Amino acid sequence: MKRVTLQLMLILTLQLACESPKKSSFSGRSPGQELVLKYVDSGWNSSDIPVLRELLSDEYVRNLNGIQVVKGSVELEAYIQNYRRAFPDLTVTVDRWMESGDKVVAEWTFEGTNAGEFGEYVPTGKKARVSGVSIFLLNGDNKIDREDTYYNELYLLQQLGFSLIPPKLE
Repeated sequence: MKRVTLQLMLILTLQLACESPKKSSFSGRSPGQELVLKYVDSGWNSSDIPVLRELLSDEYVRNLNGIQVVKGSVELEAYIQNYRRAFPDLTVTVDRWMESGDKVVAEWTFEGTNAGEFGEYVPTGKKARVSGVSIFLLNGDNKIDREDTYYNELYLLQQLGFSLIPPKLE
């Protein structure tokens, strides 16, 4: 009897282990975290613009280091494309999450090789890796209203070979 029970348990375990995984609505993440992860993947990692548009509210604003750089999905698309032209192999990885109410905070790492113009800077062919934080404000419709992103732009430029020249003081 013990042998039959053991065999049945083994068969059941093997059967469950060999089944193809099924998508589940519960992945251990909150709906807000899922939204932000989808934003990072569809916007920054794959440039899936139709999906990106679905994630943003009509009032979407992106601030970088306290300065508004984007208002609306059309400007965000152009903004992301500028980064993707400068860093065609760019990837953004979300490293950690924190969430409180209608805010999701994501610590992330950006990596890429500068193979195209980056703003006013010529391509250097150098790799860069920068960490930062984005605070996402979500609305009642589970869309992103606002994104406040903070990272060290000077550190990014230094990795590309640029330097800050101090002013001459008299």
